[in-house]
Amino acid sequence: MRCLTCGVEVVEGRLYCDRCAAFAGGAPTASGASDALSKIVPYRNKPALIGYYLAVFSFIPCIGLPLAIAAVVLGVRGLAVVRETPEAHGKAHAWVAIVLGGLMLVLQAACGVLFVLALRAPS
Repeated sequence: MRCLTCGVEVVEGRLYCDRCAAFAGGAPTASGASDALSKIVPYRNKPALIGYYLAVFSFIPCIGLPLAIAAVVLGVRGLAVVRETPEAHGKAHAWVAIVLGGLMLVLQAACGVLFVLALRAPS
């Protein structure tokens, strides 16, 4: 099996890569709990997962605009990772990052414009 992070061949049965110490994707239990967990939390698709959380945190005023931009970019990158390695999962997280990040990008930009217009309004 190959490491999903660095691509080095990992000895069968090892849970972590010897080169980069990343989780190698082996099942820690015979029940396949690792695969079920990776479908819920796509830890193998870091751009999708980080983009998802950035999109959620883009609701925070003032810092939301750069977080929303980063969420959209990472969401697109997360979809590319899903296309390259389907076992990485994270397609839903990537789409949430793109849609919610885009929505918050528009909303944060509109709030910023309204704020600037309110500051310029004559008293």
